Amino acid sequence: DRLDKITAIPLTREIDDVITWQRNFIKKENETNQRTGSKQHILLSDFQKSTSKFDGIEKDNLAYYYPILFKPQEFENICVDSVWFTSPIRKVGLNNELNIRVFNNSNKELTNAEIHCEIDGITRDVFLDLEANGSSTTVVNYTERSSGMKKGKISVNDKQLFWDDDFYFSYSVDNQTGVLVINGEGASQAVENVYSLEKYYNLSNIEVNTFSIDKLKNIDLIVVNGLDEITSGTIDELQKFAQSGGTLALFPGPNAKLAEWNNLLSGLQLPLLNEVTSVGSRIDKLIYEDPFFYGMFEKKKENLNLPAIKKYYRPSPGVNNSYFELIKLQSGSPLFMRSDGSMNVFLFSGSLDKDFGTFTSDALFPSILLRIAEMSQRKAPISLIIGKESFYPLYKKQNSETPIRLQSGKVDFIPRVLKAGLISYISLNGKEAIEMLEAGCYELKDEKTEAILALNYDRLESSTECYSKVEIQDKMTERGLKNISSHEVTEGQSITKIDIQKPFEYWKLFIALSLLFLLTEMALIKFLK
Repeated sequence: DRLDKITAIPLTREIDDVITWQRNFIKKENETNQRTGSKQHILLSDFQKSTSKFDGIEKDNLAYYYPILFKPQEFENICVDSVWFTSPIRKVGLNNELNIRVFNNSNKELTNAEIHCEIDGITRDVFLDLEANGSSTTVVNYTERSSGMKKGKISVNDKQLFWDDDFYFSYSVDNQTGVLVINGEGASQAVENVYSLEKYYNLSNIEVNTFSIDKLKNIDLIVVNGLDEITSGTIDELQKFAQSGGTLALFPGPNAKLAEWNNLLSGLQLPLLNEVTSVGSRIDKLIYEDPFFYGMFEKKKENLNLPAIKKYYRPSPGVNNSYFELIKLQSGSPLFMRSDGSMNVFLFSGSLDKDFGTFTSDALFPSILLRIAEMSQRKAPISLIIGKESFYPLYKKQNSETPIRLQSGKVDFIPRVLKAGLISYISLNGKEAIEMLEAGCYELKDEKTEAILALNYDRLESSTECYSKVEIQDKMTERGLKNISSHEVTEGQSITKIDIQKPFEYWKLFIALSLLFLLTEMALIKFLK
């Protein structure tokens, strides 16, 4: 009766975790309720190699184990494995390249497998050839028609394991970017001129001595423009801003105090700046392969007419530095670089002052500034996996006393909210999230809808490769389990006889005693008369 009430859910459970849970449950029953005699573990599974881990099983000489292998009739399976954008920039009127990777877990090649795409009201069907036991990637191009929150779903038509046929994703397209320019002693007017060209950029200009934390409200990008000196308070606020998802663009002044600048850079895991040098100051090349330059040029040119750089602060990479070079000088040093990892920081190792060169007068300069602003859009994951350690950032400060909710249809779930720096994160790990949430797109609500959050099931069980009956028994024996009796269900049998130990069987004895008592009574009645 209890088995009939069990609902199948597409969440992964590893075999050793299941056995450990069973043992702990029985131990608790022995301590709190009645003591059990013979312990028997019946494991009903197809024993997929991706989830059937035996390493965590502890030795057991007493209990009986019955691994029952449900052998699949069909091993073929297609799944949408992952989805990602080629460019990190989301903007109205911009072309998007959505990459879709599909896995074919089968020994057969598939031709013209249909991939159905639904993206913010746009419907597309593409066809993909899939090699046996391999993956293929296709690209869907479309243009953003409006700003706001977007959601999408990628689907394949498959006959097995339907839960991995759909992949949900979400993202947002902003209609404005907040830019704060902090001007120092060597500030360049060219920075303000660039960001004043488009209404898309909400520009604020301040002097460094008026900078405070209240200036950061609704700011996505801070441009440090020609600062020579940086106070410790300003350094702390800039580092916190970067650690909380904001973007920094750093342009030192012509007479930079290197000790103060290096204090800032060390906290951002960027190279330290050394004395000014003119050795090898000519620009050698642009690193076109970096996503920063994606779509900026029609084609790669090795002989660009690059701006003249007279001198620069010689950068010295440290052990803990993590960055990508974007523009390289003939000396081998980077002139322009971006950070790697969780922070989004750009560093120009020269100065925009005319004594350092004519970089601001070249068309490359405004292109770089605009691209920095485009990449300053605060990014959130386009999807999360249910059942894994998952955190989703809330960049907008939550002042409301109303709890954050995830809502979709009849589901109304209140996730945990964690605070880190200037932003909050919602956590989707834990038993409650696993039990209540299903794959799909959810509205993340406070007093209003803050974002659309896409959830997917783990693709770990999409691989249909399974252990055999003999392999299962061998692996359990290796872990020190003594009493093992394995069974196999094949050809989709609906009735299978499973012999399990029944150490307390008294029914045969009761029948024999009943017959003995009946015969005794009949004899007494007959002969005692």
